[in-house]
Formats: sequence, structure tokens, C-alpha cells
Amino acid sequence: MSRSQLEKISIAEIPDSGTTFDYYNTFSVVQEGSDEASRQVLSIEPASSPIIEDGQTLITSKNYDLTVSGLFKSSTISGLQSLADDRDDVVFGGFGLGGQILQMDGKLNLGQVFTETASFRFNSPREAKGGYDSSTGKHTSELCYSYNGLAMYKWQEGSTSGLAAGWTKTNGTATWDSGNGEQDFTTSGVAGASLHRDLFLPCDGRTIYFHVDMTASSITTGSNIKIETFSDYGSTSVGTADTETIPDSSTATLTASMVVPDTAKMIRVSINIGQDDDISFKNPTVQLDSAYSFVEFNT
Repeated sequence: MSRSQLEKISIAEIPDSGTTFDYYNTFSVVQEGSDEASRQVLSIEPASSPIIEDGQTLITSKNYDLTVSGLFKSSTISGLQSLADDRDDVVFGGFGLGGQILQMDGKLNLGQVFTETASFRFNSPREAKGGYDSSTGKHTSELCYSYNGLAMYKWQEGSTSGLAAGWTKTNGTATWDSGNGEQDFTTSGVAGASLHRDLFLPCDGRTIYFHVDMTASSITTGSNIKIETFSDYGSTSVGTADTETIPDSSTATLTASMVVPDTAKMIRVSINIGQDDDISFKNPTVQLDSAYSFVEFNT
């Protein structure tokens, strides 16, 4: 069905406790023969022979796979070997050559190693029917390759009642408006509240944009959307975070953006409201493009 080459990927093992990643490394396309040269390919293919009914081709499941091959230092190979042997859960992030963003959960499989040249290959295959799980909202492949970095989850109510799939809430009251496909968020008697999503990407100095389509707002104290980056798991800020104020009675698409430094390993986007503030929004995106375009990964 498709094969796509990625410019750069990262692999992060999220800590069970604390803020230090158990593993973190990046892999990128560089000149052939140079140290740590690699090639990253994402493939999506039919998992089995299609079923033919009334002249129609029906694909019941697909094979999704990220394969990385290249020349690596022995220390790099050793770290990857440990991830594969221990069957550790990791998060893959990446950038496609055409502006796509990869987000992917899974495990790493070890390929063949040629000791003489330090050539090494690893991958992370999975089989899924495609599309989103109707209950959790997460893509059935646990993978998203899209111009919208938030599209690992469909824009819908998730497993937590009232809360958009994939989002984390701190304080406040979240209510899902199914009729309009909107997230309502309010706080009363609490100093502040927030909703956020985290992304793990191979940060390298490019600009990342966080867009939010506001549909209503009643502002008493002060609310904003924010993008920030961390050099660890959500503790040590790096770079210059950007916030965009949510005006009262806002029905505009708001954008916060920042140049993400190469010391960053994690990006957090958030929607923050003050005491007695009340907002509604829909279809947020994280993009490499300054022009807002909401898309999902229905492959």
C-alpha cells in the first residue's frame, strides 16, 4: 500500500518513576558512510490475501512496520540490543520528508548485525485493522503518520468520561459535547486548570505549531494555549515556550509556536484556564506548518 522514508526518528523509553528517560536516542539520514548513518522506512501493507466479494477488494487487516538500518557505533547497538532483549515498551517519534509527523508506541525487534561494518537493522512491526478504536479513540496500530502530530488519537471522547481521547486533565471540569464534537472545559473555585498532550520527537531546531479551533470562551481570570519543551520527562524546561492568550468570546483558531531546541526530548502542548473561566474548542493540531489544517490518520 505505501512506503515512506523518514528524515529523522527518536526512540524514548518512558520512566516508570522520576524524570530521566530510561533510554533515548535519535537516528537520522546523513551522508553515506559517515558515523551513525541510517535509513528509516515506514511501511503499510495488506496483512493477508484480500477477500474478493462482488468484484470488491476487502482488506481486513494491515501490517504496519518501521524499519531502521544503518551503520552504528557499538554503544548504540548495545543500547538497542538491550531494548530488544528486555522487550521494553518505547515511543517512536519522527519527521517525514514531506512534513509528516510520526508518533508510535511499541517494542523493538533486533535484525541482523554485521560486526565487521557495524551494520545493524531493527524494526517494530504490528498487525491491525486500521482506523481508530471506538472506545479509547487510539489508532488500532498504535501508530500515527500524519501532518497532525496529535492524530494518534481520534478527536472524540476517550476512555475517561467527558475528556477528549489522549488528553490529560489537571483540575477543572471537562465535558464532551458530542453533538458539536467539542471539548468544554471550565473551572469554578479553583485557581487554575489545564489539559495537555505530550509528544516525543527528535527535536532539532525546527519550528513546531500548536493550533486550536476555539468555539466559545467566557474569560474571567485569564486563559491561554501553550507549547513548551523539556530535556527530560516533563521537568526541565528548555527553549523559549510560547503562550497565546484566549480572548473572551473567542471563536478564532489560535496558534502558539516555538523553535524547538536540539536539547529537547519532549514537547508538551496545553490549554490552560483560570478560575471561573469557561471555554470550548475542537480539532487541535500539532504541525510543522503555520497554516492550520486538521487531519486524522484513518489508514
